[in-house]
Amino acid sequence: MKKQLKNNIMLSSLCAFLIMLISCSTSTQQRGTVYNPDTKEVEHHNYGPFYQLKAEIIPQNLKFTLLTQLQNKTFPGAYTIKEYTRRLLPNDYMAKSNTSIYLNNISDMTIHLELISISLENKQLPLSKRSLKIPAHETITIPLGETTIDLRLTTLNARIEYMSSGPGLKSEHKEKEFDLLRDIIIKKDKDVDKKE
Repeated sequence: MKKQLKNNIMLSSLCAFLIMLISCSTSTQQRGTVYNPDTKEVEHHNYGPFYQLKAEIIPQNLKFTLLTQLQNKTFPGAYTIKEYTRRLLPNDYMAKSNTSIYLNNISDMTIHLELISISLENKQLPLSKRSLKIPAHETITIPLGETTIDLRLTTLNARIEYMSSGPGLKSEHKEKEFDLLRDIIIKKDKDVDKKE
């Protein structure tokens, strides 16, 4: 009877340990500490799971937002344990992400957009090649598929290649590069020297 009780206690402890590992599952939210020489303060950066870019793809006619959302790692707890033991490998920093583009037609005409390719960090997004018709004063959302992102990057290089046409617009083939910035929340430490 005592042996059975001891086994039950060990099993309960093991279950509690596994639950703790799962609750410490890898998040795409990361932290960093940076000294800002302009403000002379230490800043704690909490990086969110989003990279975002807003720009005008056709000035005064078509705005776009490119949004990439990182997914959590698939093996709960593993990243946390490796991080704690300082045994991270380059592949441990990789995470899958889903990307979408939001096109906002701010003009009075329908715009035709031929997306040739959109890539992040030189990786073409799988669903980026398509023909689009954006009605006047409307916004459309286009899912662009999944890719892999290095979690250490706070800025992603985005490249977009497209052709546009519409009444009053000349048909053009363009390639543009942009930076997607990772969402960040900054918390500042008080300047230590001011206390002295």
